[in-house]
Amino acid sequence: MTEQGRYLSGVFFTLLYIFIASTQSVLLNIWLFGVNVFLVVSLSFVVVTVLFATIGFFRQRTAYAQLFSQWRMLIALNIVSMFNWLFYFLAVKYLEPSVAVTLTQGLGPVSMTVYLLLTRQSISLVTRCCHLVIFITAAAMCVYTVMFRDVYTLYSRSEMIMGIVIAILCSISITATVIISKRFAVSKVPASALLSLRFPLLIMVCLGILLSQDNVIVNSKIIYLILLIALVGVSASIYFLQKGIEFATPLAVSTVLALSPLVVFVIQLFNVHTPFSPTLFMMIVTIVTVSVVSMIYDARQIGRK
Repeated sequence: MTEQGRYLSGVFFTLLYIFIASTQSVLLNIWLFGVNVFLVVSLSFVVVTVLFATIGFFRQRTAYAQLFSQWRMLIALNIVSMFNWLFYFLAVKYLEPSVAVTLTQGLGPVSMTVYLLLTRQSISLVTRCCHLVIFITAAAMCVYTVMFRDVYTLYSRSEMIMGIVIAILCSISITATVIISKRFAVSKVPASALLSLRFPLLIMVCLGILLSQDNVIVNSKIIYLILLIALVGVSASIYFLQKGIEFATPLAVSTVLALSPLVVFVIQLFNVHTPFSPTLFMMIVTIVTVSVVSMIYDARQIGRK
């Protein structure tokens, strides 16, 4: 496979991740109301870990020696993955899905650009300008959401602001996850083996918080929800994302993830409780358009090498 072919394959796998994750984001905004987030996250990722550990044990057993030889990177991946998913679930709980995903996924390219600049790596002027536009538009969206969209949510403005802060922190942790995961991919570590050891810290932290809480409700509906999230919303989606990271560049993955808000916005239109907003739509279209321009430019640059 050519270098450009690998790049486009990575983009395709990341797009599959976006479709699954976007659908989940809209549904979680509805499902998580009145449900303990730490219960859902902890049990969902127990299922995910057992699933990938089983696959890894039977098909990729030799990969674990290589993984444990990079134990520092493995611990770092556990830490950023913990913040990544915990912040994501909290963000989609307190913000309308399109806004939460815009901040968690759409700001990824901005974080990646800052990282590349701080590490003195080359990044084109076109990409810098595109990501500056994304940052400005996302900032305007935060203000608009708090001022004008609070009437369409079950949460207060202070909770929405907390959701915005959490979403921004989530975007930073996602960027860190992409960078660390790419290093494992370069080392030829199979995705299933890596995913089986990625979430123990997240599970332990959520279970620790859960055990300190009282009156936690568990019923058949919540168990069904957890299994659906674990097997489809998490397992399938992060496997595709891991493959995307394996084939494409970190900057490409972060940029493609910026397309998520538009997909979520379209799916969100089927929810009668969050009416269409032309202003919000234009902001999302701006971010997506600029992301596509940046992605196409980067693909052409790689094709010329």
